[in-house]
Amino acid sequence: AAARVVMSCGAPFVHLPCCGVVSAFSLSKSEIQDWLGGKNEICGYLSEITVTAAEKYASGKPWTRVIWDVIPVAWLLNDNDRFMLSRVVNTRLPGYDAVYEPPCAALKSRYVYYINRDAVMDDLIKKLTLN
Repeated sequence: AAARVVMSCGAPFVHLPCCGVVSAFSLSKSEIQDWLGGKNEICGYLSEITVTAAEKYASGKPWTRVIWDVIPVAWLLNDNDRFMLSRVVNTRLPGYDAVYEPPCAALKSRYVYYINRDAVMDDLIKKLTLN
């Protein structure tokens, strides 16, 4: 019900789908340690807590971690489609019982359909490792 209210209120809305889009921004242990570990205090902290949590969760198996909260910020910084591609679409409001309503031509939203994971990662590394 809350999503229906937000998506139909007329305010600009950007849809960043988790599965298959935002989930593309995942990092492995070696990437986290190589690119962030020990570069500065904040990088060391982020690297340590991410790897520790993932190791606990994975129980000795290979893993990657989706860093969900980076992507909305990357969308705000997305000049010239450098980080992601999107299009304006007729909004599909979530209905009940996991069913979406047909697209509504009167409601428009921006739908992100592709993330350039490497460009986002490069920008994140540069910003976090500034001295």
